[in-house]
Amino acid sequence: AMACSALAPTLGAFPRRRAPVRQPRWHGNATRGSSVPRAVPNAAAPAWLTETSSSREAVPDDVSPQAPLRVLVAGGGLGGLFAAICLRNVGCDVAVLERTSQYRPFGGPIQLASNGVSTIKAVSEKLFHNVHLVSRPFWKTTSGIRDGLKGNWMFTFGAITELPDEGDLPFSICVDRSDLQEQLLNEIGDAGVVQMKSAFSKYENVPETDGGGVLVTLEDGREIRADVLLGADGIWSKVRSQMFKEPSGVKGAGSTASFTGYKLFSGLPVFKPYYYEDVGYAAFIGPDHYFVTCPDRAGRVQWYGFIKATEPNTVDKENPQQFLEETLAGWAPEVLELIRATQPAEIEQRDLWDRFPSVTKSWADGNVTLIGDSCHATMPNIGQGAGLAFEDGYELAAILKNVKKRSDVQTALQSFYKRRILRTAAVQGLGRMNSEAIKILTPLLPIRPVVEYFIGPFLPLVFRAQFGYCYGFCPTQMPAGEARQLADTMRTRHRREAETAWSDAERNGAIVAGVENKHENPAREVIAK
Repeated sequence: AMACSALAPTLGAFPRRRAPVRQPRWHGNATRGSSVPRAVPNAAAPAWLTETSSSREAVPDDVSPQAPLRVLVAGGGLGGLFAAICLRNVGCDVAVLERTSQYRPFGGPIQLASNGVSTIKAVSEKLFHNVHLVSRPFWKTTSGIRDGLKGNWMFTFGAITELPDEGDLPFSICVDRSDLQEQLLNEIGDAGVVQMKSAFSKYENVPETDGGGVLVTLEDGREIRADVLLGADGIWSKVRSQMFKEPSGVKGAGSTASFTGYKLFSGLPVFKPYYYEDVGYAAFIGPDHYFVTCPDRAGRVQWYGFIKATEPNTVDKENPQQFLEETLAGWAPEVLELIRATQPAEIEQRDLWDRFPSVTKSWADGNVTLIGDSCHATMPNIGQGAGLAFEDGYELAAILKNVKKRSDVQTALQSFYKRRILRTAAVQGLGRMNSEAIKILTPLLPIRPVVEYFIGPFLPLVFRAQFGYCYGFCPTQMPAGEARQLADTMRTRHRREAETAWSDAERNGAIVAGVENKHENPAREVIAK
């Protein structure tokens, strides 16, 4: 029998003698104000969010369909929403706290690698299908490293498409954060699971003698009792800051995060480069800096400029377009044309941070645990941020599904940390290693032929090992033929959407055509298959 039930519990039938506890304060139901069309205003909150102290005392230690585990998720981002889906699927009663009043479009495309896509498929075929409707595949594309000054290819990452094809896995995809978030919200539905304008403030593990569980206080003073608190509130997590006794609400240099030595600039213009259909992503490396391009849906190209910085928290550039053109003067036209195609006001800029693996301190504290960037933020160059967070939700649900007594929750959360720490630490390390490798390679560009002669034969093996490890988490498979057919359908839709977007932009007077291709693609035979 399942350890939990997806339905709100019927309380009072399971007496459990406990000492009196503080009565939670609830000042009306929070409502979900998602900007997606199917949102229902004033959705009812799960019943246990408004319970009295007497009803909490009636909850038995035994977990059952009538008295399921109650999980409170702090943070309604990608990781928190997916964890809520996983936990509901195994029967837990879940509520998500989201501090904003409304979901709005944000960010650009992210890479969701095969391990993350496989995890979605294992959790929900419906969600898997819907996510692919708003994504583009990496199948039949080339990804790799290009010379930032000349533009020609140096090394390619064939393993990105070869490994899934060989191992019967779904292909990696590129998907906008907002599109993915909307599909996750669609999967959850409008049962009041996501509570908007509900910002986490602090937590307190409650002793068993006082009823057990965790008491969560929100910024507006509300108090909620749950069996589990899941901190999914990002790299600047307030749940983490309390757990690890770090400065609360502090970002940047005053925090415990590690500055990577780069300031990140990004843009997402509608543009038609020659490689739009053929490239998954490309990293142009040059002196001190590197520049990543990733074709997106609807005729857009996401670009990231990783600009070397000696210290964090520097003032943002007033005209980032001009700054980048001056900083990257003499770089390949494939780089400069994207910067020029982006309006200065649309160029985002921020310091780039990650965190060292928490190998000496558990990210589980009593009835509280962490997932995603709150405990293992990674460099974006490895494309595993969302995938690792999805793995976390999947694994946590598998563990909590087998919890039979509430008094066993703390042991279960420690086992979750032990199950995840080695893998997440390894992927974090790979991301940092990639960044440091680029720093080593860039000064060697003047002797590039020598570098390619000595390093070139080994890099495919290195890349294959790296991607092989990342894709090693695969809770379900997909026959290669089916994966190829799905990817080809996505590519056709991708091409049609792009042509429409480019035509619309040109009618409005925009110049979207890029430079001509003057570089041979060493992986062209892969694309042609």
